Amino acid sequence: MELISKKELLQQTGISYGQLYRWKREKLIPEEWFIKQSSYTGQETFFPREQILPRIAAILENKDKYSLTELSRRLSPDTAPALVDGKALADIGEIAQDLIPTILYFYPKAQYDLFDLALFAALSQAAERLHIAGDMRSTVAQRAVSASTLRQLDSVLTLFAVGGDYHAVISKVDSPLVFDNTIHTACTVSISEAAAGIKMKYRDLFPTL
Repeated sequence: MELISKKELLQQTGISYGQLYRWKREKLIPEEWFIKQSSYTGQETFFPREQILPRIAAILENKDKYSLTELSRRLSPDTAPALVDGKALADIGEIAQDLIPTILYFYPKAQYDLFDLALFAALSQAAERLHIAGDMRSTVAQRAVSASTLRQLDSVLTLFAVGGDYHAVISKVDSPLVFDNTIHTACTVSISEAAAGIKMKYRDLFPTL
Protein backbone atom coordinates (compact mmCIF):
# COMPACT_ATOMS: atom_id res chain seq x y z
CA MET A 1 0.00 0.00 0.00
CA GLU A 2 1.57 3.27 -1.14
CA LEU A 3 1.20 6.10 1.36
CA ILE A 4 1.12 9.87 0.99
CA SER A 5 2.04 12.21 3.84
CA LYS A 6 -0.41 14.79 5.16
CA LYS A 7 1.90 17.61 4.08
CA GLU A 8 2.18 16.26 0.54
CA LEU A 9 -1.58 15.66 0.40
CA LEU A 10 -2.39 19.26 1.37
CA GLN A 11 0.13 20.60 -1.13
CA GLN A 12 -1.04 18.36 -3.97
CA THR A 13 -4.79 18.93 -3.50
CA GLY A 14 -4.74 22.56 -2.37
CA ILE A 15 -7.01 21.91 0.61
CA SER A 16 -6.39 23.22 4.10
CA TYR A 17 -5.66 21.41 7.35
CA GLY A 18 -9.06 22.58 8.61
CA GLN A 19 -10.93 21.20 5.59
CA LEU A 20 -9.22 17.85 5.92
CA TYR A 21 -10.20 17.39 9.53
CA ARG A 22 -13.69 18.80 9.05
CA TRP A 23 -14.30 16.19 6.36
CA LYS A 24 -13.00 13.56 8.77
CA ARG A 25 -15.50 14.70 11.43
CA GLU A 26 -18.29 14.63 8.84
CA LYS A 27 -17.25 11.06 7.90
CA LEU A 28 -16.42 12.04 4.34
CA ILE A 29 -12.97 10.56 4.93
CA PRO A 30 -12.77 7.34 6.98
CA GLU A 31 -10.89 7.67 10.25
CA GLU A 32 -8.88 4.52 9.51
CA TRP A 33 -7.28 6.29 6.55
CA PHE A 34 -5.43 8.58 9.01
CA ILE A 35 -2.34 6.43 9.63
CA LYS A 36 0.14 7.53 12.27
CA GLN A 37 3.76 6.60 11.68
CA SER A 38 7.05 7.55 13.28
CA SER A 39 9.29 9.89 11.31
CA TYR A 40 12.47 11.85 11.91
CA THR A 41 10.32 14.77 13.10
CA GLY A 42 8.44 12.64 15.64
CA GLN A 43 5.08 11.30 14.41
CA GLU A 44 3.47 12.05 11.08
CA THR A 45 0.10 11.28 9.51
CA PHE A 46 -0.06 9.36 6.25
CA PHE A 47 -2.91 8.22 4.01
CA PRO A 48 -3.40 5.38 1.49
CA ARG A 49 -2.64 7.23 -1.75
CA GLU A 50 -4.98 5.23 -3.99
CA GLN A 51 -7.93 5.95 -1.71
CA ILE A 52 -7.39 9.49 -0.46
CA LEU A 53 -6.60 11.30 -3.72
CA PRO A 54 -9.76 10.17 -5.59
CA ARG A 55 -11.80 10.82 -2.46
CA ILE A 56 -10.54 14.41 -2.11
CA ALA A 57 -11.20 14.99 -5.83
CA ALA A 58 -14.77 13.67 -5.45
CA ILE A 59 -15.41 15.88 -2.41
CA LEU A 60 -14.09 19.01 -4.14
CA GLU A 61 -16.13 18.29 -7.26
CA ASN A 62 -19.40 17.70 -5.40
CA LYS A 63 -19.25 19.73 -2.17
CA ASP A 64 -21.30 22.56 -3.71
CA LYS A 65 -23.90 20.18 -5.16
CA TYR A 66 -24.81 18.27 -2.00
CA SER A 67 -24.93 18.81 1.74
CA LEU A 68 -22.09 17.18 3.66
CA THR A 69 -24.55 14.63 5.06
CA GLU A 70 -25.77 13.65 1.59
CA LEU A 71 -22.23 13.63 0.24
CA SER A 72 -21.13 11.34 3.07
CA ARG A 73 -23.98 8.94 2.26
CA ARG A 74 -23.10 8.84 -1.40
CA LEU A 75 -19.42 8.24 -0.74
CA SER A 76 -20.09 5.49 1.79
CA PRO A 77 -19.50 1.92 0.56
CA ASP A 78 -22.35 0.70 2.77
CA THR A 79 -25.33 1.84 0.70
CA ALA A 80 -27.67 -0.58 -1.10
CA PRO A 81 -26.22 -1.90 -4.38
CA ALA A 82 -27.50 -1.08 -7.83
CA LEU A 83 -28.51 -3.99 -10.02
CA VAL A 84 -28.06 -3.73 -13.79
CA ASP A 85 -28.00 -6.26 -16.61
CA GLY A 86 -25.09 -6.95 -18.91
CA LYS A 87 -26.31 -4.54 -21.60
CA ALA A 88 -26.01 -1.63 -19.16
CA LEU A 89 -22.27 -2.19 -18.73
CA ALA A 90 -21.74 -0.35 -22.02
CA ASP A 91 -23.34 2.74 -20.44
CA ILE A 92 -20.63 2.96 -17.78
CA GLY A 93 -17.88 5.05 -19.31
CA GLU A 94 -15.36 3.93 -16.70
CA ILE A 95 -15.56 0.33 -17.97
CA ALA A 96 -13.36 -0.28 -21.03
CA GLN A 97 -15.66 -1.32 -23.86
CA ASP A 98 -13.26 -3.93 -25.24
CA LEU A 99 -13.23 -5.74 -21.88
CA ILE A 100 -17.01 -6.17 -21.69
CA PRO A 101 -17.21 -9.31 -23.93
CA THR A 102 -14.58 -11.02 -21.76
CA ILE A 103 -16.42 -10.00 -18.57
CA LEU A 104 -19.76 -11.28 -19.89
CA TYR A 105 -18.21 -14.56 -21.03
CA PHE A 106 -16.22 -15.40 -17.91
CA TYR A 107 -18.52 -13.73 -15.38
CA PRO A 108 -22.09 -14.17 -16.68
CA LYS A 109 -24.79 -12.85 -14.34
CA ALA A 110 -28.41 -11.86 -14.79
CA GLN A 111 -27.64 -8.69 -12.85
CA TYR A 112 -24.46 -6.96 -11.75
CA ASP A 113 -24.26 -5.05 -8.47
CA LEU A 114 -22.22 -2.03 -7.42
CA PHE A 115 -19.22 -4.14 -6.43
CA ASP A 116 -19.15 -5.70 -9.90
CA LEU A 117 -19.31 -2.32 -11.61
CA ALA A 118 -16.58 -0.91 -9.38
CA LEU A 119 -14.36 -3.94 -9.98
CA PHE A 120 -14.77 -3.63 -13.76
CA ALA A 121 -13.97 0.09 -13.56
CA ALA A 122 -10.90 -0.53 -11.39
CA LEU A 123 -9.76 -3.27 -13.77
CA SER A 124 -10.17 -0.94 -16.75
CA GLN A 125 -8.18 1.78 -14.99
CA ALA A 126 -5.37 -0.62 -14.10
CA ALA A 127 -5.17 -1.98 -17.66
CA GLU A 128 -4.90 1.57 -19.04
CA ARG A 129 -2.24 2.61 -16.51
CA LEU A 130 -0.09 -0.37 -17.41
CA HIS A 131 -0.78 -0.09 -21.16
CA ILE A 132 -1.90 -3.71 -21.25
CA ALA A 133 -2.97 -4.59 -24.78
CA GLY A 134 -4.03 -7.53 -26.95
CA ASP A 135 -4.76 -10.93 -25.49
CA MET A 136 -3.21 -9.98 -22.15
CA ARG A 137 -6.08 -7.52 -21.54
CA SER A 138 -8.60 -10.36 -21.76
CA THR A 139 -6.40 -12.60 -19.64
CA VAL A 140 -6.08 -9.97 -16.91
CA ALA A 141 -9.84 -9.36 -16.99
CA GLN A 142 -10.49 -13.08 -16.58
CA ARG A 143 -8.08 -13.31 -13.66
CA ALA A 144 -9.48 -10.22 -11.94
CA VAL A 145 -13.09 -11.40 -12.01
CA SER A 146 -12.02 -14.85 -10.82
CA ALA A 147 -10.44 -13.16 -7.78
CA SER A 148 -13.67 -11.39 -6.80
CA THR A 149 -14.76 -13.76 -4.03
CA LEU A 150 -14.02 -11.16 -1.32
CA ARG A 151 -16.82 -8.88 -2.63
CA GLN A 152 -16.32 -6.02 -0.19
CA LEU A 153 -16.42 -2.48 -1.52
CA ASP A 154 -13.75 -1.32 0.93
CA SER A 155 -11.05 -3.13 -1.01
CA VAL A 156 -8.39 -2.65 -3.65
CA LEU A 157 -7.47 -4.44 -6.85
CA THR A 158 -3.76 -5.11 -7.24
CA LEU A 159 -2.14 -6.34 -10.44
CA PHE A 160 1.28 -7.87 -9.98
CA ALA A 161 3.82 -9.03 -12.54
CA VAL A 162 5.69 -12.31 -12.58
CA GLY A 163 8.02 -12.97 -15.48
CA GLY A 164 6.22 -10.56 -17.78
CA ASP A 165 2.79 -11.98 -16.95
CA TYR A 166 0.10 -10.16 -14.92
CA HIS A 167 -1.99 -11.61 -12.11
CA ALA A 168 -4.70 -10.11 -9.92
CA VAL A 169 -5.56 -10.07 -6.23
CA ILE A 170 -8.35 -8.30 -4.32
CA SER A 171 -7.65 -7.39 -0.70
CA LYS A 172 -8.92 -5.16 2.08
CA VAL A 173 -7.61 -1.60 2.13
CA ASP A 174 -5.94 -2.11 5.51
CA SER A 175 -4.33 -5.45 4.56
CA PRO A 176 -1.16 -4.60 2.62
CA LEU A 177 0.31 -7.31 0.41
CA VAL A 178 3.93 -8.31 0.80
CA PHE A 179 5.42 -10.42 -2.00
CA ASP A 180 8.83 -12.03 -2.35
CA ASN A 181 11.35 -10.20 -4.50
CA THR A 182 10.52 -12.17 -7.66
CA ILE A 183 7.05 -10.60 -7.75
CA HIS A 184 6.56 -6.94 -8.72
CA THR A 185 3.49 -4.99 -7.66
CA ALA A 186 2.53 -3.27 -10.92
CA CYS A 187 -0.61 -1.32 -10.06
CA THR A 188 -3.13 -0.88 -7.25
CA VAL A 189 -6.58 0.67 -7.80
CA SER A 190 -9.19 1.38 -5.14
CA ILE A 191 -12.45 -0.49 -5.70
CA SER A 192 -14.15 1.65 -3.05
CA GLU A 193 -13.24 4.87 -4.85
CA ALA A 194 -14.34 3.42 -8.20
CA ALA A 195 -17.68 2.64 -6.54
CA ALA A 196 -17.93 6.15 -5.13
CA GLY A 197 -17.28 7.64 -8.56
CA ILE A 198 -19.94 5.48 -10.17
CA LYS A 199 -22.45 6.36 -7.45
CA MET A 200 -21.82 10.05 -8.03
CA LYS A 201 -21.87 10.03 -11.82
CA TYR A 202 -24.68 7.58 -12.57
CA ARG A 203 -27.30 8.62 -10.03
CA ASP A 204 -30.04 8.79 -12.68
CA LEU A 205 -29.08 5.51 -14.33
CA PHE A 206 -29.14 3.65 -11.00
CA PRO A 207 -31.94 5.05 -8.82
CA THR A 208 -31.22 2.55 -6.03
CA LEU A 209 -27.89 4.24 -5.29
